[in-house]
Amino acid sequence: MPHTAKSFNRCQHIFNPSSDLARRCGSPALRGETHCYFHHPQRKPAAMRHARRGFSIVIPHDHASLQYALHQVMHRIAANQIDPHRASLLLYSLQLAGQSLP
Repeated sequence: MPHTAKSFNRCQHIFNPSSDLARRCGSPALRGETHCYFHHPQRKPAAMRHARRGFSIVIPHDHASLQYALHQVMHRIAANQIDPHRASLLLYSLQLAGQSLP
């Protein structure tokens, strides 16, 4: 008897729908759904699951303000309230600012 592949529904999400590079996700859809776990309409991206409170970091003018800015970034990293790439850029910027302090 020939081996038959088990058929399953594919996710209906379209990447870049308005461009020439449009393509479907291709992941298996959730049972009884039209989208995979990642693209399901009721799932919010990780950054959006947490309440976003805007914060601003002032340019550090002394060691105390540098420590405070570092504390703000570290707190948001620990609480998963900031994108890791953005946190990396902020920490690098604070490192450069710290090197120029007297």
